[in-house]
Amino acid sequence: MIGRKPIRDSLALLICAVATGALAQSSPFDMTPERPSQTSPAPVPPAIPPVAPSQPPPVQLPTPVPSKPSASPSPPAVAPPRQEGARPVPGPASSVNSDSRRRYILPYEKLSLSGEMDRRQWSIYLTPEQVNAAVSLNIGYQNAIVVAPESSNFQVSLNNVALDAARIEAPDSEGNVLLKIPPGVLQVGSNVVALGVQQRHRTDCTIQSTYDLWTDVNPANTYIGFSADVAGNFANIDDIQATGPDGKAMTSIEIVAPTLGNPAFADSLLRLSQALALRTQMPNQTIRFVTAPSIERKAGTLTVFVGTAREIAGLGGALPPEASAGAFAGFGTAAPGNFSPLFVSGPTPQAVQAAIETLFSSISRTPGAQRTTFSTRSWHAPDVPLVMSDRRIALSELGLQSTEFSGRRFRNEFYVGMPADFYASAYGEASLLLDAAYSSQVLPGSHVDIYVNDQIASTVPISNNGGGIFRHLPIKVTMRHFKPGPNKIAIEAVLMTAQDQACAPGAPASATPRFALFDTSEIHVPDYAQIGRKPDLAAMAGAGQPYRSGGPIALSLDRFDTDTMSAAATFISRLASVAGHPIDIETVASPLVIGDRDALFVGTISQFPQALISQFNLVPSSQISWKMGAGVQVPAQNSDTLFNDWRERVDGGIWEGQVSSFEEWLKRNFDLSSETLRFLPAAEQPYAPPGNVSFMLAQGLSPSGDGVWTLATAPTSAELRDGMQAMTQENRWRDVTGRVAAYDAVAEKIETVDVERPYLYATRAFSLSNWRLIAANWLSSNVLSYSLAFIGFVSLLGLATFVMLRLMGRHR
Repeated sequence: MIGRKPIRDSLALLICAVATGALAQSSPFDMTPERPSQTSPAPVPPAIPPVAPSQPPPVQLPTPVPSKPSASPSPPAVAPPRQEGARPVPGPASSVNSDSRRRYILPYEKLSLSGEMDRRQWSIYLTPEQVNAAVSLNIGYQNAIVVAPESSNFQVSLNNVALDAARIEAPDSEGNVLLKIPPGVLQVGSNVVALGVQQRHRTDCTIQSTYDLWTDVNPANTYIGFSADVAGNFANIDDIQATGPDGKAMTSIEIVAPTLGNPAFADSLLRLSQALALRTQMPNQTIRFVTAPSIERKAGTLTVFVGTAREIAGLGGALPPEASAGAFAGFGTAAPGNFSPLFVSGPTPQAVQAAIETLFSSISRTPGAQRTTFSTRSWHAPDVPLVMSDRRIALSELGLQSTEFSGRRFRNEFYVGMPADFYASAYGEASLLLDAAYSSQVLPGSHVDIYVNDQIASTVPISNNGGGIFRHLPIKVTMRHFKPGPNKIAIEAVLMTAQDQACAPGAPASATPRFALFDTSEIHVPDYAQIGRKPDLAAMAGAGQPYRSGGPIALSLDRFDTDTMSAAATFISRLASVAGHPIDIETVASPLVIGDRDALFVGTISQFPQALISQFNLVPSSQISWKMGAGVQVPAQNSDTLFNDWRERVDGGIWEGQVSSFEEWLKRNFDLSSETLRFLPAAEQPYAPPGNVSFMLAQGLSPSGDGVWTLATAPTSAELRDGMQAMTQENRWRDVTGRVAAYDAVAEKIETVDVERPYLYATRAFSLSNWRLIAANWLSSNVLSYSLAFIGFVSLLGLATFVMLRLMGRHR
């Protein structure tokens, strides 16, 4: 055994030497292209060209051999022919990561999936090319450190087809989950995406610990990966819906209009922006007007060239020849980056106007048709139903499925919609007919809570041992927190068990279901009062009231520059989206010619007449004091501190303090306040925007009170554009209520001012039952008026009884 080793080594050296010699002998006859080495000089070309054979032999591609990189050009790669129906193979990672090979899908700027279970569902639109090229779904995320990776995972499905499970295990830095999309799952058109989590705590077993569980999903790393550059390559008008969001969940419509500064074309440009917004139907979209296109092409941006063929020639590449012959609205050849521009053009301005109208062909609603849903599928699927009268809706129709749960805090949510003239926030009650079950592990003290727009509305305690089944258990849900537009209703079950109270170290999470919610549960909304209120920003933000119907709406702009036009287009497009149809807009040269009709005002506050500012119950000095100059802010006066100082100065301060304490006691124990205990609503107080506010929406009445005026303003035109873009995002737009909504850009929040004396106006035909409900809601909002009316009615009843007895008594 010892003597064989040197023999074996000698044989190995001999074989290597022979192989090296053989390679050296055969190298001159190699038909492959020469691979230059870094050490050897470049070969000298022969002086005499070789003679070509009469019949060329078949060429056989050599097997590629890896070599060191060199400066010499390499031959082009030969791709095999694509077979019909075959799915394309993903290209190199460097090209797959470009925006042209990504379809960002998250419609939320910030998505945090919290608790032991959470889920979002929405729809995305895909073109035929995108469906054929889709290969994977990537999710970028980061989770709380207390999330246990061994029992926490994502639950993702496309069109109700579940994808592979993936663990949640990225507490220190952002992680990525790559899921393969099986063939045939996606379809051309609308596709439903469901993204959910199931999370468990590492160590704690309390109910409170479930609030520490969260997973933040990054929209910049959540996308569908394509094997080809098809993300922005569109062919027909319907593909506008596939624009989608960008890496920040924003959708931008960039309208290149060389005639932007001409007021004569303002109405046409604003109508075009509405058509595009109604086609994209994205929750966070903004309109930008420019006179020249951006050099960079990126995802989530639809570039539109509008104007006559002569005006836009050369701005966006080759103009389709149809634009010179007649009205044309369609996509042109893809620009660098494979993003197709949209051309709306024609030989004359009249042809351009006709091309704009063609974009409304498939989205216009029949005049007089009753609206049945709010279009929310781009951020919540299915569309939210509009409840106009007494109606019962099963939760299965609202997107919920029967679910079993083995954790400690169950939560699920759905949406219902209310019309613009909803008026039942002071007395109305809906009912949730609950179909659910809980196991014998659940202890008394557990409860089921109902939330409306994140406000607690009802609680049902669980007081029985041994488990139980709820079969259409009626749960009264106050309509106090309902408002016009979509309303979120959440069902939350807090479950206490002996196992969780013991919380044995190292004990595995329970897999036995403790709670079940069945999709046969129903939400019952009874008849409620319906009457319009003005001013009311909630009705405008929820359903576009009062600008969704009637004659042309007057629009006053302080100037026709890019920032002001962009802000106006974003605002009007948002109103068209919530109204469900385009809004007829007529720009006016001056606010003085509007009269008493409904109107919109967009511009910087310093450019409007002082009389107009007073019409919105704003402090006239706001035109000067609101952010005087760059970086200078008027310090906000603390009214509470000033009031307390004066209370100490004057006589009776102790008595005033006692009154304040008594008011706080009434509020705490009986939910009564000075606003409730009033005979008539208080007068409106002028509002002065503080220095921290950068943008403001205000609503008031016309001089005669017939029309509703809405003002969108800011100190500068740049803040006007940015503030409008921020406020019209879905997560902030739903908070627009009252008569003033002011946006704080630093804190990223909206401050509102309630309407003290709303003006009520009829929106429907006279109905005795409706007016009875209107009176019930008004009297419930004004308790003192109700008490006095009740006392007066009882007094009249007593007087009538006294008179009757005197006339019909025994003495007669």
